Amino acid sequence: MRQISVFCSILLAIVWACEPISERKQPPPSLYQLSQSDLNLSGEQLAKGYCAACHLMPDPSVLDKKTWTTLLPDMRKRMGLYLEEDFGTAMPEDEGVPEGVYSKTPYITPENWKKLEAYYLENAPDTLLLQAKKEVPKLGIPGFKLEVPEFKGIRPGLTTLLRIHPQTGDLWVGHRFRSLYRLDPKNKFKQLDSLPTRVAPVDLIWNTPNSFDLLAMGKMDPSNDSIGLLSTYSFNSKRWEETPRIDQLMRPMDMEVADWNGDGKKDFVLCQFGNHLGKLSIFLSKGEGFTEVILKADPGARRSIAVDYEGDGDLDLMVLFSQAKEGISLFENVGQGKFKEKQLLAFHPAFGSSDFRFEDLNGDRKPELVLVNGDNADQSQIFKPYHGLRIFERDANGDYQESWFYPMHGASGLELGDFDQDGKVDMVTIAFFPDRKQISFQNLIYFKQAASGDFHPHILKEQLADNWLTLTKGDLDLDGDEDLVIGTFAFDQLYQVPNSPWKPFVVLRNMLR
Repeated sequence: MRQISVFCSILLAIVWACEPISERKQPPPSLYQLSQSDLNLSGEQLAKGYCAACHLMPDPSVLDKKTWTTLLPDMRKRMGLYLEEDFGTAMPEDEGVPEGVYSKTPYITPENWKKLEAYYLENAPDTLLLQAKKEVPKLGIPGFKLEVPEFKGIRPGLTTLLRIHPQTGDLWVGHRFRSLYRLDPKNKFKQLDSLPTRVAPVDLIWNTPNSFDLLAMGKMDPSNDSIGLLSTYSFNSKRWEETPRIDQLMRPMDMEVADWNGDGKKDFVLCQFGNHLGKLSIFLSKGEGFTEVILKADPGARRSIAVDYEGDGDLDLMVLFSQAKEGISLFENVGQGKFKEKQLLAFHPAFGSSDFRFEDLNGDRKPELVLVNGDNADQSQIFKPYHGLRIFERDANGDYQESWFYPMHGASGLELGDFDQDGKVDMVTIAFFPDRKQISFQNLIYFKQAASGDFHPHILKEQLADNWLTLTKGDLDLDGDEDLVIGTFAFDQLYQVPNSPWKPFVVLRNMLR
């Protein structure tokens, strides 16, 4: 009887891994159920069962043979299986990995592991395919003028935050080394102010012209530390005063502010990306403090968007998750501070989800999901042909289907807007991990939407070989059109003193007005 039960679980796992997201009715079996099977399963069947138990199963073709060779041993260790070849290597606990991430109980036999490993290595390509054929970007971004401000001071170009004040046009620049600067774009970006921050700032939302909430992430490198912080800054007399609001955050990346429980006070949704540990939390206002509600206790939360998805009058939440369990989820507001999760899209662990938006691109009042995937800061740092910019449209069944894809190595940031004010939404993407060998360097692409609804790519005439980490839009000169600011992040200045003037960002000045 046990064998029949486990066999059914295995079959469910295989079927589950192959079904579309909208049709999955049964959860995958646990690793324990799989480990108790004494069936003679093939490597592919084992892969479908074991991989589906944790995340969307990756096809062998998503990585090359060499990369799989380096990745698979870590997957094996996570299932609690250690072999002779592991002797002399550091144990997870020796590297600071929290208990529970790597199982202390083997959930796969050596024989089954060999079959699973062989399935990936035998079916993986020697090299990944090249990017699919795409429209070649035109040189020059229509309607914009490039500016590269240079400052006299010598500082590392490690920009972690960019925001344009909606009333003054002032540019606020966050720096990895715990600083926040206010610059005047109407006066050659003269420094107006500087604020020390406890850790690297990553997100900012204004309350009033002289008050804002600031999210600081803690360590930028992968970390399980809980030193992230949310504070409110207010300008009083001649200085800024900090009021800590929420601390001990797990490497937070993004915040969304709204009144989710209808009490008239603002609540905070915080994407705590973490590393091995992390979570998505909503902090509901309660008196002078907050009550934390954990919406999902998994690492990798990247961006959240408040939206009344069903049009029922209350705010729901859309969230992008990276890390292993990649995808976009809707957290439906069911009242009294409770939310129900529905996964809208799921991607394999090497997909590299980076940023997304939910916006009506074609004016049909049906918002599309716009996604960039190109995060390559993992254990598979190779150029992947499936990295780029995507559009997903909602079909008659309520499911999202990919309708458009433009390949782009290292795509990491995204902004949308009707920059030329022609009634059509345009798109801008940046790449943190670009291919520097491309003839036309594609670390920033502007997609202008034509009257037909097609998107046509444009790149800078000036080939700036920078790594772009941050991107924002806003009206710098208060002339009624939106400008773009792109932040630099110079890897070579992380651990050595720079020897050239500070160039923290470049500006694409909108020349419409």
